This record gives sequence, structure tokens and C-alpha cells, in this order.
Amino acid sequence: MKRFIIASDRSGSGKTTITSGIVRAISKRMRVRAFKAGPDFIDPGYLTKASREASINLDLWMMGDQGVINSLSKYSRGYDVSIIEGVMGLYDGINTDYSTASLSKVTKTPVVLVINCSNVSSTVGAIIQGLRSYGNVDVRGVIFNKVGSETHYNYCKSSVPDGVKVLGRIPFSRDLEVNTRHLGLVTVEDNQGVEMIIERASRLVEDNVDLESLLDLAESDSLPESKDDLNETSRSTLAVAYDEAFSFYYKENLDLLRRRYNLVFFSPLENEEVRNADAVYIGGGYPELHMELLERNFVTKKWIKESAMREVPILAECGGMMYLSSSLVGDRKYMMAEVFDIEIKVKDKLTIGYTRLRATRNVGQIVKGSILQGHEFHVSSPISVEEKDFAFENEIGKGIFEKRDGVLVKNTVGTYSHFHFANSGTKTVVF
Repeated sequence: MKRFIIASDRSGSGKTTITSGIVRAISKRMRVRAFKAGPDFIDPGYLTKASREASINLDLWMMGDQGVINSLSKYSRGYDVSIIEGVMGLYDGINTDYSTASLSKVTKTPVVLVINCSNVSSTVGAIIQGLRSYGNVDVRGVIFNKVGSETHYNYCKSSVPDGVKVLGRIPFSRDLEVNTRHLGLVTVEDNQGVEMIIERASRLVEDNVDLESLLDLAESDSLPESKDDLNETSRSTLAVAYDEAFSFYYKENLDLLRRRYNLVFFSPLENEEVRNADAVYIGGGYPELHMELLERNFVTKKWIKESAMREVPILAECGGMMYLSSSLVGDRKYMMAEVFDIEIKVKDKLTIGYTRLRATRNVGQIVKGSILQGHEFHVSSPISVEEKDFAFENEIGKGIFEKRDGVLVKNTVGTYSHFHFANSGTKTVVF
């Protein structure tokens, strides 16, 4: 089974762009499944564009070791090679746990490093040696990024320790720069130039990286067959918000939900509704970039509020929870769906990290006392919280208010935490 992880010593090394270029280049000759390590919603969009196949998240904290192995095995089936983009630096996680290095060991997948050489040359050998030996990780190859000249490349190449193959280099190019904003790269939904960037990266990879040697390094042990014990129980309708404001969903979550529901997508930005929906799922995204339109679109807001009052089960994660609040405050106050009596400031300090929640009551499929592991990823913060009912206490993470998350109104649950449903301990919160 061919698979490899592309990792680095830090964020900002060019992992996503180069991984997208490699995925596109290899997908021209064989079937590629791209994966993304960690709790990331943005990078998988680029990998999906690159391979033209849905990218899958692998997160040890939220999914557990077996959940990750099952997902890697299940979604690799029928593909010639699986390519996993790492998260942050090789050892970044909780201390060094739940990191790309941990993922490599749990899944027995070799690592190829991408090293940004823009301000370094021979020292890259020490960086590679340190990354390999610090946690005894199976580092098999390296690609140098932002190389200025042939002389620069030769200095970098001559310092590489034995046992690590130099696969090539990507020359410095402003054409590969991807715009960023407060939660990372601009999403593919908002980046009109994404296809051009990926194709440029692909051409640079094809011209400068030894893809045959890369695929030779990818030989790995087979994974056990994944177990899929989810039985179809109903064909009820689940309405899922999806547009430029709400696009943060894990592909596997939607696949799991499709086993039990008929998914019908709607857009709050297009003022849409799904009448007679049996449940509603509103994920995260960037509602703060579309507040005027979300405020003006009364049809969707009225339908959501009426559904909540009729006790239709609704799960609203992060940006979805913000949309269900009473108002969002930016340059002025924008009125939202008013399901939760919470006012939220849309721009504050960045909150990012894993969460561990303990259920303080029964809610949906979650039994009181259960532990849920998720993650937070936002720059908003509550200004006022008049709600009293919360489903969870945060053992790790900030939550919405006073270390509590999961604000409750009837059968509607709003959280700052995002969840992955592949972990059988999490299931879904309300559906």
C-alpha cells in the first residue's frame, strides 16, 4: 500500500501548496486520495481541488487511534496512493502527542519533509536530523522549498544526513503565494485563483521533484480492513447549511450522516429554507464576513427560529452558533436568528486548540457524564450571555461562557467546539 505524509518543522513552510502540487501531479497518472492531519477545515479544500476527490481528515485527538486507522483504510480503498498533509510542525500537538509524528507511528506511514530554505542553507541538515531523531520518526525523504539558486540548492543538499533522500526543490515563486486571513488561508470557496495556483504548483513539482523516487519511498505495510458497523436506521431529511459563510464540515461526518439521513443543502446567503426538515446542521465558517446579508435574509432566519421553537433537533457549531445568536457586533450590531440570547463580538483574540467536554446532562445521543473531544477555532467572543442551560463543561478549552459549552434551547445545541463523528464515543450531539 503506497502512502506517505508530507510534514515540516513549522507552519508557513509551504506544506499545503507543495502537497497540493504533488497531489495534482501524481493524480495525472494514477488515483490519489488526499488526507489532512489535524482539525483543519481549510487545507482539505485545496487538497480536494488538487485531486478532484474529497480530502479526508485524520485527527488522533478527536477520532482515536482506531478511528484514524479505520478512516485511512476505508478512504484509501480503490486508490493507488494516499498522500497525507501534516499539521503545523512534525511534533506539534498536545506536547508531542496527537501530532503528525504520532500519526506517522500509529498508521505506520513514512514521512517526507518540506523544508523552507529561504533563510538557511547547510543548516537544513541539522534540522532534518533533529526532526528524524527527536522522536525516532521514519523520515525517508526531503523536498526543499523557496530555493534561490543552484548553488543554494547544492549547499542544502550536501548537508542532508544519510538515509534521507533528496527528492528535489521548489524555486522561490511569488505566483505560489496564497492569501491568508484571521483563521488561516482563504477558503477555496472565496479564492477564485485556487485552480491556477494548484496547476502552477503542479508544474513546478513535475519539473523539479523526482516523483518516481517519491512513490518508491511510499511503500508501506497494509492497514487492517476498516470496520463499518453503522446501520441505516431512517431516511429522514437533514438540512445542512452550506455556502461561503458556512463551509466547515468534515467529509466523513457528512458521509456518516448520509447513512441515516437524506441530506438537503441550503444557503443562508441565498435566503433558502428546507421545509419539513427533520433536523438541521449548521457548521462553522465565516459568518462575520457576511453579516449584512445574513441579517437581511429573513426567510432563512424565520425558518430556523420556528424550527427551533418546534423542537426540531438542530446542531450549530461555532459559526453556526454565532448565526443562531441574537446579534453579531462588528462595525455595528447585526441581528441574527435570535435562537440564543447571546451577543457576540466577531473580532477578538484567536482561540485555537483541542477541547474536552463533559456532558452535564443527557442531550441527544450523549449520556450525562460522557466525554467528548473536539476543537475550537475562532476569533469571536461573547459580549453578553443571558442563557442558563448548557450541556457541557469544558475540562479543556474555553467554551462559550465560564468554561461551559453547548448552549441549549429546546432541542437546539450551539457549541464553540467542532466534533468528528467517526469516534464512536462522540456520535452526534443531537441527531
